[in-house]
Amino acid sequence: MSLPIRLRRTLGALAMLTATVATVPAVSVAPANAATGISVRLWEIKCLEKSDVGHGDRPYFVVFIGSPTNPDDNRTVLVDPGIITTDRPLPYYPKTLIASQVPSGSLTVTVMVEQDEDRDLTDKIQQIDTEMRGQYQISYWQAVDQKVKGLRDKLRSSVKRYLGDDDFLGDSYATVYQGTVTSSMSFMEDGGDYRVYYSG
Repeated sequence: MSLPIRLRRTLGALAMLTATVATVPAVSVAPANAATGISVRLWEIKCLEKSDVGHGDRPYFVVFIGSPTNPDDNRTVLVDPGIITTDRPLPYYPKTLIASQVPSGSLTVTVMVEQDEDRDLTDKIQQIDTEMRGQYQISYWQAVDQKVKGLRDKLRSSVKRYLGDDDFLGDSYATVYQGTVTSSMSFMEDGGDYRVYYSG
């Protein structure tokens, strides 16, 4: 006995729908992994005015990163984007890796330096890291504004203590989150004017 026409049409449509769904790949967004953290990158640099008159600037950065949940989870690294800046309207996108396995929501405090000859701080970053680790043990428990001020003051003084001919362009801070670009960080000392962004 044959099926009624309406039932046959319904079954046929259902079969086509099932086949279509089977061919569509699933799309998912991986959640943040607390064990592995995020990779923080030097995402964008805007040069509004060079520090070095007559030549391009070769900037590099001293970056402190502190976990929002663990005062022992912090580090200070030297970051060279490998660019020479000029006064141009277009931004640079070096996307240089700063650190991996960083907890989302970490605080970054940064000093920007303009390299003149050999980089002054290559052999001093370990001492700076040790000093910043000690400061974070103190600052971690403080209110945010006080914490940021203490870390910025410490990083400034540590860098300047070891700086030779290289030029100090300023310090700033930002919080990094997974999948986002930070707010603008401004560096406007020694005649330079830069805007810098990190990504998480």
